Amino acid sequence: MKYNAGIIYNKLKPNAKKLAFEISAWLKNNKCKPYVCDSHSVKAKKYDFVISVGGDGTMLKVIRTFSPLSVPVKGVNLGSLGFLTDTDANEVFSLLKNILADGIKVEKRVLLAVEFLHNGKKIKTIAANDCVIRSLAGGKLITINANIDKKFTAEYKCDGMILATPTGSTAYSLAASGPIVYPNLPVFILTPISPHTLTQRPMILSDRDVLSFAAKNKNNNGKILLSVDGQENYSLPNGTVVKISMYKKNLKLIKNCSKSYFETLKKKLHWGV
Repeated sequence: MKYNAGIIYNKLKPNAKKLAFEISAWLKNNKCKPYVCDSHSVKAKKYDFVISVGGDGTMLKVIRTFSPLSVPVKGVNLGSLGFLTDTDANEVFSLLKNILADGIKVEKRVLLAVEFLHNGKKIKTIAANDCVIRSLAGGKLITINANIDKKFTAEYKCDGMILATPTGSTAYSLAASGPIVYPNLPVFILTPISPHTLTQRPMILSDRDVLSFAAKNKNNNGKILLSVDGQENYSLPNGTVVKISMYKKNLKLIKNCSKSYFETLKKKLHWGV
């Protein structure tokens, strides 16, 4: 089968553009129709699949751009850690050969839907890794009132709060003592950042739950920072309600059948070593 393929590269990464056009040439030679674009200019468009060339940051933007169209994506790592982009540059052509021979095999993962008001406008966005709420003034304690399914759950006094997907459980949430969660489970993780009590620990919640948060500083004129995947950042007034639920569509991640999730954990994070 011949495919229409998007190839999105990070123009700030050395050799990313060169590799993107090498992939494009290979696909053309195999009677596919490739389209190459840098990640700073990319727009959502329907493809049979998309290859991200860069690091995890490039991949996160590609996921948020193409998942609303249900386009399968795969990351090729040219970055440092490359946990989400588990395919190296020397493996990409073997992966493409498998796609052309056996079809696109995907693993479905959940995404977060995030809603809030910003400058009087309702913002709706999605997160592949996490949504983080913290004080805009670094190091300041904030108070977060959390509700699950419109029922008051707890008041957190902490440096901030991370709402992570299983995909994002190995990112910021892990650094804040959150659990590693197998990536295709339909759950998400609530991880407080440095809570000022011993009893408020991370929680794993069902994909059916709808969460809402209202955060504030001691200073009523203070501001709250909302960060989506560490890439979309919004300054919000104290008390702004942020609603988080599961997004209606899944991330479709193209499988690299030569590697398992636990191999990646061991190689990238030295898990169990």
